Amino acid sequence: MAGTGVFPAEFAYQQDHEAGMQVNKDTTTAEIGTDRVPPRRDPGMSFIEVLVAIVLLGIAVVATLTAMRATVIGTRLERDHSKAQQWLQSAIGVLQATDRLDCDIILTGYSSGEETVRIEYQKAIRLLVQNPPGWSDSQITVIRPVKVWDGAKYWDPYDVLAPAKCFDNRGYELQLVTMQVTSPDGDIIELVQVVKND
Repeated sequence: MAGTGVFPAEFAYQQDHEAGMQVNKDTTTAEIGTDRVPPRRDPGMSFIEVLVAIVLLGIAVVATLTAMRATVIGTRLERDHSKAQQWLQSAIGVLQATDRLDCDIILTGYSSGEETVRIEYQKAIRLLVQNPPGWSDSQITVIRPVKVWDGAKYWDPYDVLAPAKCFDNRGYELQLVTMQVTSPDGDIIELVQVVKND
């Protein structure tokens, strides 16, 4: 090799070529009986594949937002139910502590004994029971009618079939009072019935 003017890599190429081997000219190394396949070029993603990916991502985001919205609404409704029930429980305590009003006495400004009892109980509840934050006094009401007990059943004083409008003078002094709470948005209505006596 000395003095031939051939570099070592070229000499190896010439020797391999003369021996009948396939030679890779890029690397000047001999490879026996193999054909190298050039690496394939990455074709990337087609427009349809990108579009399908975006649609699937959109569906997942919408489903997640819908689930979050349902959770928020459910939580708000449960919170309002809880507030309404707590308010009614407080109102029951106030009603039981309030002096019983006779249903046969009609106070000035009222048209019947039932109206007197109902409105006066409602005034006491609205005055003495603390409202939940954001709820007004007008959202708790005593529902018409306050029913009266005759010893066998409760009667609506406005029922034409009722034997009497009031049974206090017969010694039956039980009153069935229905209270209702409505949430500020009107979605929640809670009712409770309380038997009022002395």
